[in-house]
Amino acid sequence: MQIRLNKPLWIAYICCVLIPVILIILYLMVFAKDRYQSSSLVLVKQVADAQVSDTSGLGALFGVPSTSREDSQILKEYITSRDMVAKLNQNLDLRKEFSSVNDPIFALSEDASVEELVKYYNKMVNVELDEQSMMLKVSNQAFSPEFSLKLNKEILKQSDEFINQVSKNIAQEQQSFAEKQFKEATVQLDQARKNVLIYQNENEIFDPELQAKAVAALISGLQANLAQLKTEERTLLSYLTTEAPQVIALQSQIKSVEEQIAKESSKLTSPSSKRLNENVAEFEELKAQVGFASDLYKISLASLEKARLEASRKLKKLIVIAQPLMAQDALYPRKIYITITSFILLNILFGIGLLIHSIVREHRE
Repeated sequence: MQIRLNKPLWIAYICCVLIPVILIILYLMVFAKDRYQSSSLVLVKQVADAQVSDTSGLGALFGVPSTSREDSQILKEYITSRDMVAKLNQNLDLRKEFSSVNDPIFALSEDASVEELVKYYNKMVNVELDEQSMMLKVSNQAFSPEFSLKLNKEILKQSDEFINQVSKNIAQEQQSFAEKQFKEATVQLDQARKNVLIYQNENEIFDPELQAKAVAALISGLQANLAQLKTEERTLLSYLTTEAPQVIALQSQIKSVEEQIAKESSKLTSPSSKRLNENVAEFEELKAQVGFASDLYKISLASLEKARLEASRKLKKLIVIAQPLMAQDALYPRKIYITITSFILLNILFGIGLLIHSIVREHRE
């Protein structure tokens, strides 16, 4: 009676557990193709020297601080991106290589779409980030050791070009902006200097301020001379009459000096023509524009030189810590692991199904 009760159970166990395990083993031994793995270890590093903040770790090893988390994360995302797949497919023909073997489960179908190719690529390529050292471990699988090595090297090559291009673009944008500002400052300075030359040529004057000072000095000298002549006049009038020849001659000199003073003063404040003080004000404004443009030119030139230095400092390079090597043994598929895991899972599922069946039967009874 016990044997009759257990017979259906054994049949179910054979159908649900043993036969699937045998099929899995048959597939792994006959159809599953070996996959070989290549791995490399890389680090993003600035090209220019930088001051070391500590004397331990990678900063002391390379002479610069460790690469930032942002750089490593960007590179990690790029390696797994569709752009990377497109470049690899163009250079290595990934689609042909991944679909070249007759493996119904682990191989890529020949008519796979781009999205399926990207998804399959991300299954075959694994990128791990070390949070402490910020180093990236790039591992990939392929159906031949030669292609696995070639794929890893091509990933490193494309990653290096990507890092260089991104850093160059950032540096060039900053440098282009500085060059634009420098050109604008140069044009502004040239125009300000031309305005000064045009003003000097139109007014036939080199420097109104110097001329005003010269006129003021001349007027001051004439006024001193006039004061001396008037002193002499008072002295003569103390013992001579106004009709005396000496007094008349001295008064004539006084009149000439007064006329000369009035003439020179009119150059500074005459309402009939453009006054010299207005020329001085206009010329000072033009000189101020030249000075401002000159200061702006110096600042933009310094900014341009700084941008050029910063451009060289921001250049980054992919440093390969561990070069990829050709695999000698196939690591995948892990046949023993898959077999044991499948056997355990099938047993668990069978046990759950048996438990459910027992509960349902008890409720019916």
